[in-house]
Amino acid sequence: MLDYIYEISPVFDHLLKSIKKIALKMNIPIIKEDTLLYLINLLYIHSPKKVLELGSGLGYSTYTFSKYTPQDAKITSVDLSIETINRCKDVLAVSKYINKISWVHSDALDYLKNNTLDYDLYFIDALKSDYPAYFNTILEKADENYIIIFDNLYMNGKVKEKNNPNDKRGEIIDNFNRKMFIKYSRNFVFLPIGDGLGIFTNFNRCEFIGIKD
Repeated sequence: MLDYIYEISPVFDHLLKSIKKIALKMNIPIIKEDTLLYLINLLYIHSPKKVLELGSGLGYSTYTFSKYTPQDAKITSVDLSIETINRCKDVLAVSKYINKISWVHSDALDYLKNNTLDYDLYFIDALKSDYPAYFNTILEKADENYIIIFDNLYMNGKVKEKNNPNDKRGEIIDNFNRKMFIKYSRNFVFLPIGDGLGIFTNFNRCEFIGIKD
């Protein structure tokens, strides 16, 4: 069914489809179609003016944030690899929304620790082993009324792998998921879409889904 929606929906425009083809060819992971559709709906509801993306990838989600946020919105995308950043700039050079995007060459955790965190939305798709540190830093420093989105909380099934001495990421994300469910049950939602999407908000659920009190 997702293939059908991908085929007919105008959301998946020529540039997004081009980026996906490049991603498949270069074996670069991008967010799944159902995840992208959810993000667009969330952007429509909340209209964030300042978005921070940790992990630039191929610019697939970066482009989505730039297209579906208000005209005066600012998108900051942070990545440790200058090659990744330059590749994203090349891919998105034809986008009419590129002036809304700023790329920062930095370690994601260093950026969080050393900059003012006044963003409306945080999209976390960087080093998986640092997800707990990203969250704790944002929780400690960020302004009020923000949304944090965590991608890849299934880790392609690695969350079910235990005691793997060669790859602790699945165990780290599994522990992170369990902590979020228990400690932040009123603020955290795990959506079984894509590779597992987590949503944390520091405001009430009615505001999050767009219902007025």
